[in-house]
Amino acid sequence: MEQHDLTLIDVTQLPHSLQSLIECIGIENAYRLTCAYGGRPKYIPKHRERTRLVDILPPEALDALIKRFAGMALEIPKSDHFMRQLRNLQIQRESAEGLSRSLLANKYGLSLRQIGNIRRLV
Repeated sequence: MEQHDLTLIDVTQLPHSLQSLIECIGIENAYRLTCAYGGRPKYIPKHRERTRLVDILPPEALDALIKRFAGMALEIPKSDHFMRQLRNLQIQRESAEGLSRSLLANKYGLSLRQIGNIRRLV
């Protein structure tokens, strides 16, 4: 897993389901969970011995997840939500440093309009 500065993430801009996960297990653990199971349902068992989540989450996070969601199948959001926000912050930073819209569009594989929209988000 690539290391990202998750402290830059504005949690209020994330989907409510992801905000709920972050509130329960923290942003780093929520990111790990989205990288492993994003876009798919994941059953949360009542006992930690019955899940492979022990390979992904530290014990205290897994216990918190079980306490809150035991017996439920959670639809785990995709990690794209984190990645998009970090990408947009990087585009805004590079734009402030003087890179043109066309350079940024080529670098990130986006249209000029998308770059313009991202630049206006500040």
